[in-house]
Parts: sequence; structure tokens; C-alpha cells
Amino acid sequence: MSRELKNMTHEEIINACREKYAQVAINPRGQFNFPVGKEFAEDVGYPRQLLDEIPKSLIESFSGVNYPSSFSEMTKGDTVLDIACGAGLDLYIASQIVGSKGKIIGIDIAYEMVEKARDNMKKLDITNVDVRNGSSDKIPLENVSIDVVTSDGIYNLSPDKEAVLREAYRVLKPGGTIAFSEIVLKRKLEEVIRKNIDDWFRCIGGALQEKTFLELMNKVGFINAEVLARGRNARTGHELAIFANIRAQKPSI
Repeated sequence: MSRELKNMTHEEIINACREKYAQVAINPRGQFNFPVGKEFAEDVGYPRQLLDEIPKSLIESFSGVNYPSSFSEMTKGDTVLDIACGAGLDLYIASQIVGSKGKIIGIDIAYEMVEKARDNMKKLDITNVDVRNGSSDKIPLENVSIDVVTSDGIYNLSPDKEAVLREAYRVLKPGGTIAFSEIVLKRKLEEVIRKNIDDWFRCIGGALQEKTFLELMNKVGFINAEVLARGRNARTGHELAIFANIRAQKPSI
């Protein structure tokens, strides 16, 4: 029986998410209340040719939100952080963009995902990717060490979105960019739709309205926060929940 969110602490929600996505890593064909895998990745914008060319293990556990606009923010030689990197699909794409002089760091709260991503990078002989076990609200990186922070559907899984944004801000270099895909709401949802942990897993239980999300980014210190694209979302199955590709900058010194 699914637990009600009101009866769960922040730590219990985080642990539940860790356990759920460990299951996605171990058994991607399992029964989940959110879409997983290649067909879903294609539906949210990943190029079919790319998906046909990469190993099955790189895509079978995909459970993001949309094809991230952050790829267009990356250049050769950049150091990029992918928060909640999963099995490594976005790590692979980013590694090709930044090249041998760049570096991609992926973190994930589920150790099973970390191991899967590491194995995938090894299979593909990718040498500029470092995958670590870590939490989005306590990123295991030094201050001002990252050029671009990216993610695909992580903030709605965190009970403390401000803490995650503050960590992203901390690790970014001055002038650095945060760009990610996330589920946002057109307007406030009825509480019955945000009642239990299963709603949280499908990124609707913890979703914010678009305006509220941008205001939170401004509060943390980001500037020029904007939505680059928005549209239908295949993950939540709710008409008021859409994807948004969001971008902002850390001010230059």
C-alpha cells in the first residue's frame, strides 16, 4: 500500500526515491507508475537514430522528463555536472560535446544506477566521465568548479528544492549556466492528486507552478531565469502538468 506524503519525513521521501530508482536500474521492465525506457525517451525528444545506435543498457532505465536543452549550453572543454544521471544516457551525449579536454561528472542517489552508469561508460570506452554516488542536496564537489549544471526531472523528487538549487549554485563557476528539464504545473493541483508517494515518483506530487519555480531560482541567486520551451508531458499523465526546459545563470564576478 502506498504511503501518504503527509505521514513521511523528508528523509523517508528521499530514501523511498532511492529505493524506487534502484529498482529501475536493476529491473527496468518492472511495474512502475511512470514510463521507463527507449520508447519513452523517443517520445520526449531524444533522436531515434541515437537511441538505435547506443547499447540497450544505456537507455532501458531512462525515466527523465524531456530532451534537455542543456546540451546546447555545453562547449568543448567544459566541465559539466549531471544531477541524478541515471544509467548514463545524458552523460554519454554530453561527453561527445565537451570532448577529450572536457569532463562530465554524474551523481546519483541510487548506487545501483551509479554502477550501471559506470559499466555503460566502460562499455563505450568513455574516459571523460566520472560517476559518483551522491545526493542532489549535498553535492560531493568543490565550490565554483562547474561550467554547466544539467538535470532531467530531479527537482520534483526532492522535498527541499531550494537546497538542491543552492547546491547547484554553489558548484557553478561565476557566469556558469544551469539548464534542465522539469515537470511544472499550469496551475495549482488538487491535493488528492498529490497525496501519496506514488504521486511523488511520477514527478507530480512535488511539482511547482512554473512561476513559483522561477521565483525560487531568483531567490537562490540565479539571474536571467527563463523557460526556453514547454509542452505536453508523457510522464505524469495529467493535463495540468507540462514539461519545461529552464535555463539561468550564476552572476559573473
